[in-house]
Amino acid sequence: MASIDTLDIGWLLVSSAGLAQAVSLLVLLAGEGRRAFRANRWLCAFICAAALSFSQNVVDVLASADWRLYLFPLFGIIPYFYLPSVYLYFRELCGLPVRRTYRHYLLPVLMSAVLVVMVMMVFDRFGTQVAAGQTEFALNPFSDPTVINLSILTIVFAVALYVQLVVYMVWLWRMSLHYMRKLGEQMDGEQPGLKRWLVEFLSGITLIFFIYTISVVIDILDQDSEWISIVIEAGFVIVLFRLGHLLAVNPALFVASEPDASADASGQKTDNASDPERTRLILEDDDARRIRQDLEKLTSETDMMFDPLLTMPKMASAVGVKPNQLSFVLNRHIGKSFFDYVNEYRIQAATQRLIESPDRTILDIAIEVGFNSKSTFNLAFKKITGLTPSAYRQQKT
Repeated sequence: MASIDTLDIGWLLVSSAGLAQAVSLLVLLAGEGRRAFRANRWLCAFICAAALSFSQNVVDVLASADWRLYLFPLFGIIPYFYLPSVYLYFRELCGLPVRRTYRHYLLPVLMSAVLVVMVMMVFDRFGTQVAAGQTEFALNPFSDPTVINLSILTIVFAVALYVQLVVYMVWLWRMSLHYMRKLGEQMDGEQPGLKRWLVEFLSGITLIFFIYTISVVIDILDQDSEWISIVIEAGFVIVLFRLGHLLAVNPALFVASEPDASADASGQKTDNASDPERTRLILEDDDARRIRQDLEKLTSETDMMFDPLLTMPKMASAVGVKPNQLSFVLNRHIGKSFFDYVNEYRIQAATQRLIESPDRTILDIAIEVGFNSKSTFNLAFKKITGLTPSAYRQQKT
Protein backbone atom coordinates (compact mmCIF):
# COMPACT_ATOMS: atom_id res chain seq x y z
CA MET A 1 0.00 0.00 0.00
CA ALA A 2 1.32 3.41 -0.96
CA SER A 3 1.80 6.14 1.62
CA ILE A 4 -1.30 8.16 2.48
CA ASP A 5 -1.20 11.81 1.44
CA THR A 6 -3.55 14.75 2.05
CA LEU A 7 -5.78 13.75 -0.84
CA ASP A 8 -6.17 10.25 0.55
CA ILE A 9 -7.06 11.63 3.98
CA GLY A 10 -9.77 13.74 2.35
CA TRP A 11 -11.22 10.67 0.65
CA LEU A 12 -11.14 8.68 3.89
CA LEU A 13 -12.86 11.41 5.90
CA VAL A 14 -15.63 11.98 3.36
CA SER A 15 -16.14 8.27 2.77
CA SER A 16 -16.24 7.47 6.49
CA ALA A 17 -18.88 10.14 7.02
CA GLY A 18 -20.89 8.78 4.10
CA LEU A 19 -20.66 5.20 5.34
CA ALA A 20 -21.74 6.24 8.82
CA GLN A 21 -24.72 8.13 7.43
CA ALA A 22 -25.73 5.25 5.16
CA VAL A 23 -25.66 2.82 8.09
CA SER A 24 -27.66 5.22 10.27
CA LEU A 25 -30.28 5.59 7.53
CA LEU A 26 -30.66 1.82 7.28
CA VAL A 27 -31.00 1.59 11.05
CA LEU A 28 -33.57 4.38 10.99
CA LEU A 29 -35.61 2.60 8.32
CA ALA A 30 -35.35 -0.68 10.19
CA GLY A 31 -36.64 1.09 13.29
CA GLU A 32 -39.88 1.91 11.47
CA GLY A 33 -40.82 -1.75 11.71
CA ARG A 34 -40.55 -4.87 9.62
CA ARG A 35 -43.35 -3.92 7.25
CA ALA A 36 -42.00 -0.42 6.72
CA PHE A 37 -38.51 -1.80 6.11
CA ARG A 38 -39.88 -4.12 3.44
CA ALA A 39 -42.00 -1.34 1.97
CA ASN A 40 -38.90 0.84 1.65
CA ARG A 41 -36.74 -1.89 0.16
CA TRP A 42 -35.84 0.17 -2.92
CA LEU A 43 -34.80 3.09 -0.77
CA CYS A 44 -32.65 0.62 1.15
CA ALA A 45 -31.15 -0.55 -2.16
CA PHE A 46 -30.25 3.05 -2.98
CA ILE A 47 -28.62 3.52 0.43
CA CYS A 48 -26.69 0.24 0.09
CA ALA A 49 -25.42 1.37 -3.33
CA ALA A 50 -24.29 4.63 -1.74
CA ALA A 51 -22.51 2.66 1.00
CA LEU A 52 -20.70 0.61 -1.64
CA SER A 53 -19.68 3.80 -3.40
CA PHE A 54 -18.12 5.14 -0.20
CA SER A 55 -16.47 1.76 0.37
CA GLN A 56 -14.88 2.04 -3.08
CA ASN A 57 -13.14 5.23 -2.02
CA VAL A 58 -11.70 3.48 1.02
CA VAL A 59 -10.52 0.57 -1.14
CA ASP A 60 -8.93 2.97 -3.64
CA VAL A 61 -6.89 4.51 -0.82
CA LEU A 62 -5.92 1.39 1.11
CA ALA A 63 -5.79 -1.43 -1.47
CA SER A 64 -3.04 -2.21 -3.96
CA ALA A 65 -3.36 -1.48 -7.69
CA ASP A 66 -4.14 -5.06 -8.67
CA TRP A 67 -6.90 -5.39 -6.05
CA ARG A 68 -8.43 -2.12 -7.14
CA LEU A 69 -8.54 -3.49 -10.66
CA TYR A 70 -10.06 -6.80 -9.49
CA LEU A 71 -12.87 -4.93 -7.71
CA PHE A 72 -13.43 -2.40 -10.49
CA PRO A 73 -16.34 -4.34 -12.15
CA LEU A 74 -18.14 -4.42 -8.80
CA PHE A 75 -17.68 -0.78 -7.90
CA GLY A 76 -17.89 0.55 -11.46
CA ILE A 77 -21.57 -0.33 -11.93
CA ILE A 78 -22.73 1.35 -8.69
CA PRO A 79 -23.91 4.53 -10.50
CA TYR A 80 -26.27 2.38 -12.56
CA PHE A 81 -28.14 1.24 -9.43
CA TYR A 82 -28.99 4.66 -8.00
CA LEU A 83 -31.69 5.88 -10.35
CA PRO A 84 -33.55 2.58 -10.87
CA SER A 85 -33.73 2.15 -7.09
CA VAL A 86 -35.07 5.67 -6.49
CA TYR A 87 -37.55 5.30 -9.36
CA LEU A 88 -38.85 1.96 -8.07
CA TYR A 89 -39.14 3.48 -4.61
CA PHE A 90 -41.35 6.29 -5.86
CA ARG A 91 -43.42 3.78 -7.81
CA GLU A 92 -44.05 2.01 -4.50
CA LEU A 93 -44.92 5.32 -2.86
CA CYS A 94 -47.54 5.97 -5.53
CA GLY A 95 -49.05 2.53 -5.06
CA LEU A 96 -47.86 1.43 -8.51
CA PRO A 97 -45.25 -1.26 -7.84
CA VAL A 98 -43.43 -2.70 -10.85
CA ARG A 99 -43.93 -6.39 -11.48
CA ARG A 100 -40.73 -7.20 -13.39
CA THR A 101 -38.25 -5.13 -11.43
CA TYR A 102 -35.31 -7.10 -12.77
CA ARG A 103 -35.68 -5.28 -16.09
CA HIS A 104 -34.48 -2.08 -14.46
CA TYR A 105 -31.23 -3.78 -13.49
CA LEU A 106 -30.40 -5.37 -16.83
CA LEU A 107 -28.29 -2.38 -17.84
CA PRO A 108 -26.05 -2.64 -14.74
CA VAL A 109 -25.53 -6.34 -15.50
CA LEU A 110 -24.61 -5.53 -19.09
CA MET A 111 -22.23 -2.78 -17.99
CA SER A 112 -20.68 -5.16 -15.47
CA ALA A 113 -19.83 -7.49 -18.35
CA VAL A 114 -18.28 -4.53 -20.20
CA LEU A 115 -16.15 -3.68 -17.15
CA VAL A 116 -15.04 -7.30 -16.79
CA VAL A 117 -13.88 -7.26 -20.41
CA MET A 118 -12.02 -4.00 -19.79
CA VAL A 119 -10.27 -5.42 -16.73
CA MET A 120 -9.24 -8.55 -18.64
CA MET A 121 -7.81 -6.37 -21.42
CA VAL A 122 -5.83 -4.32 -18.91
CA PHE A 123 -4.41 -7.41 -17.23
CA ASP A 124 -3.57 -8.97 -20.57
CA ARG A 125 -1.76 -5.85 -21.79
CA PHE A 126 -0.42 -4.32 -18.57
CA GLY A 127 -0.54 -7.20 -16.08
CA THR A 128 3.14 -6.99 -15.15
CA GLN A 129 3.05 -3.24 -14.53
CA VAL A 130 -0.17 -3.48 -12.49
CA ALA A 131 1.30 -6.22 -10.32
CA ALA A 132 4.25 -3.92 -9.66
CA GLY A 133 1.87 -1.18 -8.49
CA GLN A 134 2.04 0.97 -11.60
CA THR A 135 -1.21 2.74 -12.53
CA GLU A 136 -0.11 5.18 -15.25
CA PHE A 137 1.23 4.18 -18.65
CA ALA A 138 2.86 6.37 -21.30
CA LEU A 139 1.17 5.12 -24.47
CA ASN A 140 -0.07 6.58 -27.71
CA PRO A 141 -3.85 6.19 -27.60
CA PHE A 142 -4.07 6.27 -31.38
CA SER A 143 -1.59 3.48 -32.12
CA ASP A 144 -2.03 0.90 -29.38
CA PRO A 145 -4.99 -1.44 -30.21
CA THR A 146 -5.64 -2.22 -26.55
CA VAL A 147 -5.87 1.45 -25.65
CA ILE A 148 -8.17 2.08 -28.60
CA ASN A 149 -10.48 -0.75 -27.54
CA LEU A 150 -10.46 0.44 -23.93
CA SER A 151 -11.32 3.94 -25.09
CA ILE A 152 -14.26 2.65 -27.13
CA LEU A 153 -15.60 0.64 -24.17
CA THR A 154 -15.15 3.66 -21.90
CA ILE A 155 -17.19 5.79 -24.25
CA VAL A 156 -19.91 3.11 -24.36
CA PHE A 157 -19.90 3.01 -20.57
CA ALA A 158 -20.20 6.80 -20.26
CA VAL A 159 -22.89 7.15 -22.96
CA ALA A 160 -25.00 4.43 -21.33
CA LEU A 161 -24.68 6.25 -18.00
CA TYR A 162 -25.88 9.52 -19.53
CA VAL A 163 -28.76 7.85 -21.34
CA GLN A 164 -29.86 6.21 -18.11
CA LEU A 165 -29.59 9.54 -16.31
CA VAL A 166 -31.86 11.33 -18.79
CA VAL A 167 -34.43 8.54 -19.10
CA TYR A 168 -34.80 7.86 -15.40
CA MET A 169 -34.85 11.50 -14.44
CA VAL A 170 -37.79 12.06 -16.79
CA TRP A 171 -39.57 9.01 -15.39
CA LEU A 172 -38.74 9.97 -11.82
CA TRP A 173 -40.05 13.52 -12.08
CA ARG A 174 -43.22 12.39 -13.83
CA MET A 175 -43.83 9.80 -11.13
CA SER A 176 -42.99 12.30 -8.40
CA LEU A 177 -45.46 14.85 -9.76
CA HIS A 178 -48.06 12.08 -9.78
CA TYR A 179 -47.20 11.31 -6.17
CA MET A 180 -47.46 14.96 -5.14
CA ARG A 181 -50.91 15.17 -6.72
CA LYS A 182 -51.90 12.03 -4.86
CA LEU A 183 -50.42 13.41 -1.67
CA GLY A 184 -52.43 16.60 -2.13
CA GLU A 185 -55.61 14.56 -2.53
CA GLN A 186 -54.95 12.41 0.53
CA MET A 187 -53.74 15.26 2.71
CA ASP A 188 -56.44 17.60 1.38
CA GLY A 189 -53.94 20.31 0.51
CA GLU A 190 -52.91 20.67 4.14
CA GLN A 191 -49.37 19.37 3.73
CA PRO A 192 -47.37 22.06 1.91
CA GLY A 193 -44.42 21.11 4.12
CA LEU A 194 -44.35 17.56 2.80
CA LYS A 195 -44.47 18.79 -0.77
CA ARG A 196 -41.70 21.28 -0.08
CA TRP A 197 -39.50 18.59 1.43
CA LEU A 198 -40.28 16.24 -1.44
CA VAL A 199 -39.31 18.83 -4.04
CA GLU A 200 -36.16 19.58 -2.06
CA PHE A 201 -35.27 15.89 -1.92
CA LEU A 202 -35.87 15.39 -5.63
CA SER A 203 -33.97 18.52 -6.58
CA GLY A 204 -31.02 17.44 -4.47
CA ILE A 205 -31.04 13.94 -5.91
CA THR A 206 -31.29 15.32 -9.45
CA LEU A 207 -28.38 17.68 -8.90
CA ILE A 208 -26.20 15.05 -7.28
CA PHE A 209 -26.90 12.48 -9.99
CA PHE A 210 -26.13 15.00 -12.71
CA ILE A 211 -22.90 16.16 -11.09
CA TYR A 212 -21.95 12.61 -10.17
CA THR A 213 -22.34 11.49 -13.76
CA ILE A 214 -20.15 14.36 -14.91
CA SER A 215 -17.57 13.46 -12.26
CA VAL A 216 -17.38 9.89 -13.56
CA VAL A 217 -16.53 11.13 -17.03
CA ILE A 218 -14.09 13.73 -15.66
CA ASP A 219 -12.41 11.05 -13.58
CA ILE A 220 -12.02 8.88 -16.66
CA LEU A 221 -10.64 11.63 -18.85
CA ASP A 222 -8.61 13.57 -16.27
CA GLN A 223 -6.77 11.72 -13.53
CA ASP A 224 -5.83 15.01 -11.82
CA SER A 225 -9.42 15.93 -10.93
CA GLU A 226 -9.64 14.07 -7.62
CA TRP A 227 -10.23 17.18 -5.53
CA ILE A 228 -13.29 17.92 -7.67
CA SER A 229 -14.46 14.36 -7.10
CA ILE A 230 -13.97 14.74 -3.32
CA VAL A 231 -16.12 17.88 -3.32
CA ILE A 232 -18.82 16.07 -5.30
CA GLU A 233 -18.65 13.11 -2.93
CA ALA A 234 -19.00 15.48 0.02
CA GLY A 235 -22.12 16.89 -1.63
CA PHE A 236 -23.47 13.35 -1.87
CA VAL A 237 -22.86 12.91 1.86
CA ILE A 238 -24.72 16.15 2.58
CA VAL A 239 -27.72 14.89 0.57
CA LEU A 240 -27.69 11.68 2.61
CA PHE A 241 -27.61 13.71 5.82
CA ARG A 242 -30.55 15.73 4.58
CA LEU A 243 -32.37 12.54 3.61
CA GLY A 244 -31.89 11.28 7.15
CA HIS A 245 -33.31 14.52 8.51
CA LEU A 246 -36.32 14.27 6.20
CA LEU A 247 -36.91 10.71 7.32
CA ALA A 248 -36.75 11.72 10.97
CA VAL A 249 -39.06 14.75 10.84
CA ASN A 250 -41.39 13.77 7.97
CA PRO A 251 -42.08 10.03 8.18
CA ALA A 252 -45.06 10.45 5.85
CA LEU A 253 -42.57 10.85 3.00
CA PHE A 254 -41.43 7.30 3.65
CA VAL A 255 -44.80 5.65 4.23
CA ALA A 256 -46.90 5.06 1.15
CA SER A 257 -50.65 5.17 1.15
CA GLU A 258 -52.68 2.02 0.85
CA PRO A 259 -53.25 1.13 -2.80
CA ASP A 260 -56.65 0.17 -4.09
CA ALA A 261 -57.31 -3.23 -2.60
CA SER A 262 -59.11 -4.33 -5.73
CA ALA A 263 -56.60 -3.23 -8.35
CA ASP A 264 -53.08 -4.22 -9.28
CA ALA A 265 -50.24 -2.09 -10.66
CA SER A 266 -51.88 -1.89 -14.08
CA GLY A 267 -55.28 -0.96 -12.71
CA GLN A 268 -56.74 -4.44 -13.30
CA LYS A 269 -58.85 -6.08 -10.62
CA THR A 270 -57.12 -8.79 -8.67
CA ASP A 271 -57.95 -11.10 -5.80
CA ASN A 272 -54.67 -10.90 -3.95
CA ALA A 273 -54.09 -7.15 -4.09
CA SER A 274 -55.00 -6.91 -0.42
CA ASP A 275 -52.27 -9.35 0.53
CA PRO A 276 -50.22 -7.67 3.31
CA GLU A 277 -47.08 -8.61 1.43
CA ARG A 278 -48.27 -6.53 -1.55
CA THR A 279 -49.77 -3.50 0.16
CA ARG A 280 -48.68 -0.91 2.66
CA LEU A 281 -51.32 -0.15 5.28
CA ILE A 282 -50.92 3.13 7.11
CA LEU A 283 -53.02 1.81 10.00
CA GLU A 284 -54.46 -1.48 11.16
CA ASP A 285 -58.24 -1.66 11.55
CA ASP A 286 -58.10 -1.56 15.35
CA ASP A 287 -55.98 1.59 15.29
CA ALA A 288 -58.30 3.19 12.75
CA ARG A 289 -61.34 2.48 14.94
CA ARG A 290 -59.60 3.97 17.97
CA ILE A 291 -58.67 7.11 16.04
CA ARG A 292 -62.23 7.44 14.78
CA GLN A 293 -63.58 7.19 18.33
CA ASP A 294 -61.08 9.79 19.58
CA LEU A 295 -62.03 12.07 16.69
CA GLU A 296 -65.76 11.79 17.45
CA LYS A 297 -65.06 12.50 21.11
CA LEU A 298 -62.97 15.53 20.18
CA THR A 299 -65.66 17.01 17.93
CA SER A 300 -68.48 16.44 20.42
CA GLU A 301 -66.70 17.67 23.56
CA THR A 302 -64.69 20.64 22.26
CA ASP A 303 -65.13 23.63 19.97
CA MET A 304 -62.06 22.84 17.89
CA MET A 305 -64.17 22.36 14.76
CA PHE A 306 -65.15 26.03 14.96
CA ASP A 307 -61.54 27.20 14.93
CA PRO A 308 -61.14 29.27 11.72
CA LEU A 309 -57.44 28.34 11.65
CA LEU A 310 -58.07 24.60 11.98
CA THR A 311 -55.74 22.49 9.83
CA MET A 312 -55.10 18.81 9.37
CA PRO A 313 -51.89 18.85 11.46
CA LYS A 314 -53.63 20.74 14.26
CA MET A 315 -56.51 18.28 14.36
CA ALA A 316 -54.14 15.31 14.13
CA SER A 317 -52.12 16.68 17.04
CA ALA A 318 -55.30 17.03 19.12
CA VAL A 319 -56.27 13.44 18.35
CA GLY A 320 -52.73 12.26 19.03
CA VAL A 321 -51.86 10.84 15.61
CA LYS A 322 -49.86 11.82 12.54
CA PRO A 323 -51.55 13.86 9.77
CA ASN A 324 -51.28 11.05 7.24
CA GLN A 325 -52.94 8.65 9.69
CA LEU A 326 -55.83 11.02 10.31
CA SER A 327 -56.23 11.60 6.58
CA PHE A 328 -56.29 7.84 6.05
CA VAL A 329 -59.08 7.39 8.61
CA LEU A 330 -61.13 10.27 7.19
CA ASN A 331 -60.83 9.06 3.60
CA ARG A 332 -61.02 5.29 4.05
CA HIS A 333 -63.09 4.78 7.19
CA ILE A 334 -65.36 7.83 7.25
CA GLY A 335 -65.47 8.45 3.52
CA LYS A 336 -64.86 12.18 3.67
CA SER A 337 -62.00 14.53 3.00
CA PHE A 338 -60.72 16.78 5.76
CA PHE A 339 -62.50 19.84 4.37
CA ASP A 340 -65.77 17.97 3.79
CA TYR A 341 -65.67 16.53 7.30
CA VAL A 342 -65.07 19.93 8.91
CA ASN A 343 -67.48 21.84 6.71
CA GLU A 344 -70.32 19.36 7.18
CA TYR A 345 -69.93 19.63 10.95
CA ARG A 346 -69.90 23.43 10.78
CA ILE A 347 -72.89 23.64 8.44
CA GLN A 348 -74.86 21.28 10.65
CA ALA A 349 -74.20 23.60 13.61
CA ALA A 350 -75.06 26.62 11.47
CA THR A 351 -78.44 25.20 10.44
CA GLN A 352 -79.42 24.87 14.09
CA ARG A 353 -78.40 28.46 14.80
CA LEU A 354 -80.25 29.79 11.74
CA ILE A 355 -83.47 28.27 13.03
CA GLU A 356 -83.00 28.84 16.76
CA SER A 357 -81.78 32.46 16.39
CA PRO A 358 -83.73 34.03 13.52
CA ASP A 359 -82.64 37.53 14.52
CA ARG A 360 -78.92 36.86 14.21
CA THR A 361 -77.20 37.83 10.99
CA ILE A 362 -75.87 35.18 8.65
CA LEU A 363 -72.37 36.65 8.87
CA ASP A 364 -72.45 36.43 12.66
CA ILE A 365 -73.39 32.75 12.52
CA ALA A 366 -70.82 32.05 9.79
CA ILE A 367 -68.01 33.51 11.89
CA GLU A 368 -69.18 31.66 15.00
CA VAL A 369 -68.98 28.26 13.32
CA GLY A 370 -65.52 28.90 11.89
CA PHE A 371 -65.89 30.55 8.47
CA ASN A 372 -63.83 33.62 7.66
CA SER A 373 -66.30 35.25 5.27
CA LYS A 374 -69.95 35.18 4.32
CA SER A 375 -69.17 34.18 0.72
CA THR A 376 -67.20 31.11 1.79
CA PHE A 377 -69.96 30.16 4.20
CA ASN A 378 -72.63 30.55 1.51
CA LEU A 379 -70.72 28.34 -0.94
CA ALA A 380 -70.17 25.59 1.63
CA PHE A 381 -73.75 25.83 2.90
CA LYS A 382 -75.28 25.53 -0.56
CA LYS A 383 -72.96 22.68 -1.50
CA ILE A 384 -74.10 20.66 1.51
CA THR A 385 -77.78 21.61 1.86
CA GLY A 386 -78.63 22.67 -1.69
CA LEU A 387 -79.90 26.01 -0.41
CA THR A 388 -78.41 29.35 0.51
CA PRO A 389 -78.48 30.19 4.24
CA SER A 390 -81.22 32.80 3.66
CA ALA A 391 -83.39 30.37 1.68
CA TYR A 392 -82.83 27.67 4.28
CA ARG A 393 -83.89 30.00 7.09
CA GLN A 394 -86.99 31.10 5.22
CA GLN A 395 -87.94 27.51 4.44
CA LYS A 396 -87.50 26.26 8.02
CA THR A 397 -89.08 29.19 9.89
